[in-house]
Amino acid sequence: MPLLSKVILLLADVLAIVCLARMLLQWGQLHYKQPLAEFCRSSTDWLIKPLRKLAPPLGRWDSACVLAVLLVYYLAYTAAMLLGLPEIQISAKLVAANVLFTVFSALKALAYTLLLGLVLRMMLSFAAPAAPIMPVLQRIFDPLTRPFAFLRIGRMDFSATVLVLALWLWLSHFAPQVMMQLNLWLLR
Repeated sequence: MPLLSKVILLLADVLAIVCLARMLLQWGQLHYKQPLAEFCRSSTDWLIKPLRKLAPPLGRWDSACVLAVLLVYYLAYTAAMLLGLPEIQISAKLVAANVLFTVFSALKALAYTLLLGLVLRMMLSFAAPAAPIMPVLQRIFDPLTRPFAFLRIGRMDFSATVLVLALWLWLSHFAPQVMMQLNLWLLR
C-alpha cells in the first residue's frame, strides 16, 4: 500500500476516534465548555453539522457522529484503493469490500475510543477521583463495567480491567486476523 494511502487511513482513524469520543462525551453529558468536549466539537463541527440534516440525534445519541465515521472510512478506503490500484475496475465485489472495511474499521475505532476512555478512567480513579470528567466517564462506562463490579476494592476501581483486556485482545489479535481475511477475500 502506498504511503499516501496509509496516511489517508491514519487520518481517517484519528477523525473517527474524535467523532466517536464526541458522541460518547455528549451521551455522558459532558458540559460543552469543558476542554475535551470543546476540542471534539471544534475539530469535527465541519463534518457533523451538515450530516445532522440527514441523521438527527436519537435521544442522547448523536447519530450524525456515527454517519460521519462511516462516511470518512468509506471515502478513505475508496481513495486508498484508487491510489493503490489506479487501473482497477469498479465491481460489486470491490464496493462490498469497501463497505466491509468501513464497518470493520468503525468497530475498530470504537474499540480504540473505549480503550482510551477506560484507561483515562482507571488512571483518574487512582490519581484524581474527584476530577470533573469522572462523573461523565462513570456514566459512559458503568453499563460496560457493571458485570465486573466485584473488582472494586475501596477507592480502587479495577472493574474496567477485564474490559480493557478484552478490547486489547480484540485490537491486537482478532482485528488483524479479520483484516487479513478481508484482504484475502478481495484478492480472490
